[in-house]
Amino acid sequence: MKLAVLGGGNGAYATAADLALAGHAVSLWRRSESDLAAVRAAGGITLVAEGRQGKASLALVTGNIAEAVAGAEVIIAPLPATSHEDLAKRLAPHLGERQIVLLTPGTLGAYVLAREIARAGGRLPYAIAETGTLPYLARKTGPTAVKAPVRAANLPTGVLPAARASAALAKIVELFPSVRPCLDALDAALTNAGPVLHPPLVLLNAGTIDRGGFDIHAAGTTPSARRLIDAVDAERVAARKGWGYPAPHYEQATYYDEARAAEGLYGAGAKAKLTASGLWNETLTFDHRYVTEDVALGLSLFESAARTVSVESPATTGLRLTFGALLGRPLSGRSRALEHLGLGDLLLREIRALLHDGWLSPLWSRAIK
Repeated sequence: MKLAVLGGGNGAYATAADLALAGHAVSLWRRSESDLAAVRAAGGITLVAEGRQGKASLALVTGNIAEAVAGAEVIIAPLPATSHEDLAKRLAPHLGERQIVLLTPGTLGAYVLAREIARAGGRLPYAIAETGTLPYLARKTGPTAVKAPVRAANLPTGVLPAARASAALAKIVELFPSVRPCLDALDAALTNAGPVLHPPLVLLNAGTIDRGGFDIHAAGTTPSARRLIDAVDAERVAARKGWGYPAPHYEQATYYDEARAAEGLYGAGAKAKLTASGLWNETLTFDHRYVTEDVALGLSLFESAARTVSVESPATTGLRLTFGALLGRPLSGRSRALEHLGLGDLLLREIRALLHDGWLSPLWSRAIK
């Protein structure tokens, strides 16, 4: 399959290399041409991953997004959710109506991307899909090397418009066999483990983080951190149930409880593999995506989704307020809160209809105002 992978981070390099090694023709795009020099000089990206490894040769390495996406059946964007508005503007002039865009993960980015492409006057693709989590837990180990010690065992994936899910997912599952279909894009977004896990770990280890490198997933996962993680996760699951989304809910407990690991996002032994790799012993700041993405976007989405169905979320709200104080700016009503996305005036059934029909819906004109 002809693919485009957009980005230059851990997930983008792991995705490009893994899918190229699987036999697909992969074009890699980064915004800066100079950042691609090392990959060109090396002749590809070297991957060490669960299930697949080796040096991957790419069909094209380019800083020209039009070249990268031309003819691609699936365009994969393993980018932070904070980049989706900018990505939409870059993609808008170049998309074809038969292409599929996949965000890994999305945080309701499928809706954001579609809305911004429409606002920019671009042609919308056949579908925009998003995963609830990363297909790989990965870290770059050099300019042309990446390690992915854990691969998602269950990859919840939603499609906008959900009416086109069957055809879109048939393509995506060829790339990621662990895809698990969700009812729509919000269903997938509310399976995201990042806002459940990372904000509590960063907040409760802030003092240690201030002193330098630290592995929050190993030494930082204390009983107190677990209690806060579990509280946020319980609110997330309650919100999902309020929206009528069915199990599996991919509870965070499945990551910590090996007896339930097969039910979780990353399967058996995931926590042990991640901590044993040592790759997450790193220097964090409040500019890390654990905060800029998982707090500012993820928690605001969780909180507003809960509020819409009258579910209380004191742990989620408390985290958001505390990080707002640490960052020196309020986070309420910003980023991915439903009201901030123009969905606050819609009835619950109208939001569901919009997620099902997407830009084919008579409600779409209200959504893009």
